Amino acid sequence: MARNDHREDLNVFGSGRSFFMCLTLAFVTFIVLLAMCCLSMNVTSRFMLSLALGFLSFLINVAFNKFGFYISFILSFMELLIHSYEFLVIKKEGAVNLAIITLVIILINLIHQIYFSSVLKRIYTRRRKESQERSKVINKQLEDDIFARTKLITSHDSEKKSSRNPVGAEPVIDTLTTLPGRAMITDRLNKLIYEDLSAMQQAPVPDKKCSPLTIIYTSLDNESLECLNIGHKSMDLFIQNMAHKLREAARPEDMVARIYGTEFVVLAKRAIPAEEFAEYKKTITRAIKSAFMAGDEQIPVNLEFGVSVYPDDGTSAEELITKAEEAMTGRVTYGGSAVVRSRFTDMPSAGIIAMFEKAIRSGAFHMVYQPCYDARHELTGFEAFMRWTDDEGREISPADFIRAAVKCGYIRRIGNYSLEEALKALARININHPTLTMNINISTDQLKDPGFTTELSNHLSNSGASLDNVILDISEESLFTELPEIKACIEKLSSMDVKMALDNFGRGYSSFNAIPLLPISLLKLDGNFTHDMLNDINVRVLTSAAVTLMHDIDIKVCATGVGDDEQLKLLKDYGCDYFQGTCLGAPVVYDELEGIIPGGAQ
Repeated sequence: MARNDHREDLNVFGSGRSFFMCLTLAFVTFIVLLAMCCLSMNVTSRFMLSLALGFLSFLINVAFNKFGFYISFILSFMELLIHSYEFLVIKKEGAVNLAIITLVIILINLIHQIYFSSVLKRIYTRRRKESQERSKVINKQLEDDIFARTKLITSHDSEKKSSRNPVGAEPVIDTLTTLPGRAMITDRLNKLIYEDLSAMQQAPVPDKKCSPLTIIYTSLDNESLECLNIGHKSMDLFIQNMAHKLREAARPEDMVARIYGTEFVVLAKRAIPAEEFAEYKKTITRAIKSAFMAGDEQIPVNLEFGVSVYPDDGTSAEELITKAEEAMTGRVTYGGSAVVRSRFTDMPSAGIIAMFEKAIRSGAFHMVYQPCYDARHELTGFEAFMRWTDDEGREISPADFIRAAVKCGYIRRIGNYSLEEALKALARININHPTLTMNINISTDQLKDPGFTTELSNHLSNSGASLDNVILDISEESLFTELPEIKACIEKLSSMDVKMALDNFGRGYSSFNAIPLLPISLLKLDGNFTHDMLNDINVRVLTSAAVTLMHDIDIKVCATGVGDDEQLKLLKDYGCDYFQGTCLGAPVVYDELEGIIPGGAQ
């Protein structure tokens, strides 16, 4: 799936199989024609056959690049020896002319290889330089476009909310309410998460728990906003009063921020049980409603609330804030029957680790492999995923057990298990299918481990898998938010010629400008990013731009989560190179691979 720059010799051939078939056919044809030339006694026939051999030799040289040059040189040199023997020993008529023709062909092939290879190299260098210049221009255009749109949005918001920030300044403080803005609370939340994870990893005891954080998202409901038809200036005054009342009602240790309009977030550095949350909710509601009172008169308003909890609902600020917002808008509820709480909630770390160990031993914790196809629907490889099926046959959500693994410090053990099993499967698959690849997801914790590259080398040696067919999927979040911590490992993997893919592109951390600086050869579009592309022109434009830009910097693109044929067709039109999704093939266990791979798996 990644770039195969080292396989230039395939040239115009679509695959290694067609390359070697054509080369074998040319080789056999040359031997047959040479045998006919040696056995023939007719001088004219021998001359015509010698010309045909010369043409075939030159064709092999041109069609098969460097490899073809070596083959054609060997064959022509063998022909030259035969004609020399015919002339010097058996004095066969016309042998000297045939030897001269063969020598000329060898010289032509040599000149072609030296001259045209240097020309092609100069052309390739010039094209690469032009591509880099074009990439810079595209990046500059994107930056200018984004900056222009940002100024437009800022101007529009200023007219609507009088929430102005200096041009180019980071909206850290919300100028309307003087509360922290979204950027500040996001930064604060990410720092708290980073500090907690670092403390957990450095703890002397392995069962140290994550310190919980609670995010409360609240806003006036849509009906209240529709009724408050009071103009922008008056609404600004109410928002300021809401912010003041909310700050007074919140606990002193809790951080309050304004996200947008009447939407506010409260960040608490503790877990809030459902009963306590109900009381906190009443306190906040009374406070905000008082902002719409004047003496005995009350403007009727109602509030919506949503809650997310670290680490159960996410391990990044954007994810947690988004989950809380989703809960507020009714897609998820907090403390209600609509939510299936994690089975690992309130479970001690030792108990979680024991569950993992038992599941691995029993096979309940196992790997599945999703096929990946190119635009011609030819199988190119697989991506390995972890699955956990409980004793009752129900699947435990990967997000659920991965959060639990992070929580109890078991994520590296899970990562090593995934790596080991995926490489074993790849080695068995490559016995009969040596070009199929395997994408393996690598966690941030693994990349932070100084011994990860050694573990990777050991697993490769033990499994017998080829490094050429291994692609490590590194999440976009890891590369853009934790690059300083994993940079040393990424650079070492790159120096080992390990292929890496940028996974989950489009979940919110995307930066086109940073991608050319990363040692990746494949970008994987997140399924949630392209899910609404059939109905959303913005998604279609962004998808097309992402594919074009990646191709300009020589990076392949794989679309994941492809759900239907119409979406697949659109992604093909945009130029995506590879595709994964249920409309092409669902993940299967290893024993079911024979139904996917032509000829079956071993």
